[in-house]
Amino acid sequence: MAKKKTQWASVGKREIELSNLDKILFPEDGIVKAQVIEYYLKIAPTLLNHVMGRSLTLIRYPDGIAGESFYQKNRPDWAPDWIEFVTLGKEKKDYIIATEPALLVWLANLAALEIHQLHSRKPNFDSPDYMVFDLDPPEGYNFKELIPIALDLKERIEQYGYTPFVKTTGGKGLHICCPIEPKYDYHTVFEAAEAIAKPFVTE
Repeated sequence: MAKKKTQWASVGKREIELSNLDKILFPEDGIVKAQVIEYYLKIAPTLLNHVMGRSLTLIRYPDGIAGESFYQKNRPDWAPDWIEFVTLGKEKKDYIIATEPALLVWLANLAALEIHQLHSRKPNFDSPDYMVFDLDPPEGYNFKELIPIALDLKERIEQYGYTPFVKTTGGKGLHICCPIEPKYDYHTVFEAAEAIAKPFVTE
């Protein structure tokens, strides 16, 4: 078995072991892991503005974007001590918490090419600070046809006093996100979203 090629990098006050920096992660464009790490570090200020203090779910692509992927919720046992986590859910998973640029570099080294955030921030992990309406069109549906539906729903949500914004998600869907005060539990927020969505869908 070939030995992994590793080197150490300093990011802020952290020392991070990086491996297989020449591994191709995006074969169509010839992008290697080192470039992904560099990109994560470059966008860290913007990305952390959105995910700081949030627990994360990862989708890792160890053989690149064209290979098999897998979800990871639990913080690995071998993670450095400075990787913060919080235990959440019935399954008691140890979710990684977004904290600093060094964490993003560490995640990039794991080939975590998708990083999904939960809807709450530290310390209010049981109270989301935004509500999401997920518009995911069926196979064969024209994305352009989804846009007016999303804008109509956005207008409907505004009538309830929220200040929503629309953003793309994945390869074909749209999210309508509504910032809220983090003082309600997830079930209450779900019921509020459902009360808006059900009448809209039936019209």
